[in-house]
Amino acid sequence: MRKLSLLIAALFCLGACGGLKSAVKNGAIAPAFNDTLVDDAYLWVRGFGAANPAHKTDSQRRILSREAAIAHAYQRATEVIYGANLESNVQIVDAVSTGSTIHTTSSGVLSQMELVSTEYLEDGGCSVIMRIDKKKLQAAGTQM
Repeated sequence: MRKLSLLIAALFCLGACGGLKSAVKNGAIAPAFNDTLVDDAYLWVRGFGAANPAHKTDSQRRILSREAAIAHAYQRATEVIYGANLESNVQIVDAVSTGSTIHTTSSGVLSQMELVSTEYLEDGGCSVIMRIDKKKLQAAGTQM
């Protein structure tokens, strides 16, 4: 009975992640992947979050990189649905970004997005896959 339950759970996970495939390979970001996908039923988006090396515990790095990845996924969804008007200020020192922030607020239809998958990188970074039902977008007056 336990094996049957595990098999059903595995099949559900495979079906739930049917939109976008993993962007993690051997504990790092894969060399090629898709960030967004619109299929018959869903808008799928991927977000990435990097870990702050100043945080002392793996838990801190994972929790905060996951939150950053979710914010990034909301940003991608907004860009796909509504377009993007971007103004960016990033400071680069020795080829490393030292001053970049993301502020996110989710309201309306985007607050109904669901988190489908979370994967952690070896360095504490995170990749998430989120989706929203196209019927919900259409009901909110958004054409996809």
